[in-house]
Amino acid sequence: MKYAIGLDCGIASIGYAVMQLDENDEPCRIIRLGSRVFNKAENPKDGASLALPRREARGLRRRIRRHQHRLERIRNLLVSSGVLSQEQLDGLFCGKLSDIYMLRAKALDEPLSAEEFARVLIHLAQRRGFRSNRKTDAQDKEAGKLLSAVADNRVIMETGGYRTVGEMLYKDSKFSEYKRNKGENYANTVSRDVIAEEISAVFAAQRKFSPTLATEEL
Repeated sequence: MKYAIGLDCGIASIGYAVMQLDENDEPCRIIRLGSRVFNKAENPKDGASLALPRREARGLRRRIRRHQHRLERIRNLLVSSGVLSQEQLDGLFCGKLSDIYMLRAKALDEPLSAEEFARVLIHLAQRRGFRSNRKTDAQDKEAGKLLSAVADNRVIMETGGYRTVGEMLYKDSKFSEYKRNKGENYANTVSRDVIAEEISAVFAAQRKFSPTLATEEL
């Protein structure tokens, strides 16, 4: 006897039907049908997927790995391009260091040493700003807060006449207490495009003082 099986898969049940087929492979009789019910694979308190904690942990590990790899590539670039020697790079964060936000502001008007220039570039790579994903952000409350802060800080930059984010963070009173977001306070968020603009501004300014350091190729 020829037969076919049909399944209706849901999140808490599976329905099935076994049908006998005729000589033309068409269903002609129900042999058996029914369903199997089971508990949903979700947290009963909030309906979240039981796999959510694992997925979030996996995503965090991926972000950390990408962050570390990005910094590793930048450090290798600084050495291979001749900005620093390997010895200088190894000792870059040793001893008493100048305020990095002061250096970001200083970089627009005064020459930086090779070590200071490298610190600014590494810092900018670590503080890349927020890049919006318009397809998902419209439904994301957290992204909405970030976008609101981005807009507010863009206004502060424009009204204050600040040329870069680094200059704003160093000089504006809003950021005198702390420069980074804390907890669920996203007030210090800026967009990634203004960070890219600051990198271009730093290179353009430093190229005037040291064209062999802040090269077009780098």
